[in-house]
Amino acid sequence: MFTKKVQKIFRGVVYARSSEQPHIHLFSAKDFEGLNQESFDVESSLGHTLKGYFYYYENPIKNKLIVFEHGMFGGHRSYMREIEMLAKHGYLVYAYDHTGCMESGGSGTGGFAQSLRDSNEVISKLKEIEKLHGYDIYVMGHSWGGFATLNVSRFHPDIKKIVAISGFVSPKKIIYQHLGGHLRIFAKKIYKGEVSLNPDYMEISALDTLANMTGEALIIHSPNDNVVSYKKHFLLLQKTFKDKKNISFLTVPNTKHNPNYTEEAVKEKDRLFSEVKIAQKKNELSSPEACEAFKNRFDWYKITEQNEDVWARIFQFLDK
Repeated sequence: MFTKKVQKIFRGVVYARSSEQPHIHLFSAKDFEGLNQESFDVESSLGHTLKGYFYYYENPIKNKLIVFEHGMFGGHRSYMREIEMLAKHGYLVYAYDHTGCMESGGSGTGGFAQSLRDSNEVISKLKEIEKLHGYDIYVMGHSWGGFATLNVSRFHPDIKKIVAISGFVSPKKIIYQHLGGHLRIFAKKIYKGEVSLNPDYMEISALDTLANMTGEALIIHSPNDNVVSYKKHFLLLQKTFKDKKNISFLTVPNTKHNPNYTEEAVKEKDRLFSEVKIAQKKNELSSPEACEAFKNRFDWYKITEQNEDVWARIFQFLDK
């Protein structure tokens, strides 16, 4: 009985739809002069639409496409600074909202494995676009999207390069990580329940996928990540694949779950969410006007400021 209650709480968090929050500013293509946006949607095998867009500046690099995989509790516009960085460097980028997120359909996210299922189906559809025939496909993702990025070559072995930021190795490892301590006794049953809902993807692990990957990988993480354990995911991969020439690793200190951000941006993001909790507790975000006033208190470019050194390493990897 108690296991079912824990499972209900677990699914209530992990499966919840991610919608745009009126007190949080999300950038869009309109915020970046000259950034083009073209819609391209994918029909999921589950019966809903995955809403996505191509982003690019004038004359993007020929024959290369980067597919961007966003994290849980957000959508692709939560990563517009990253997407714009890639486009500004010259890449054609396709970014979309996963199942149950923002503009895409679905009553919920479908759990930890759904990002990989979506990624597999999206890339399959992108390969059908005639004007993209002959393009090398790169994949970049963060957290939930990082899991998809680490594992999508299992379905698409022709993927040339992946950049996984703060990604988890497998649904099993992230479930066991967060159901530790006195909840450990429930982890096994909850995991088995998740496998029964998504058997084709839940048991997939980057430990197996990367062992067979022929493309190249850059894996990035911060030691003080408080969402995806550095030790249980990044260090495990680094130890396992230390001799695999096509996989490289980058540790970025003091940046928690966003190693492509500056340290100051991470501090500002923490301050933002601390103030969100206070405002919600005081019922200060109950109207559109109040939410707009709250947003205007923050410098959103500063909150999402990108680490130029990390991006130099990413571009060095992508460009070579």
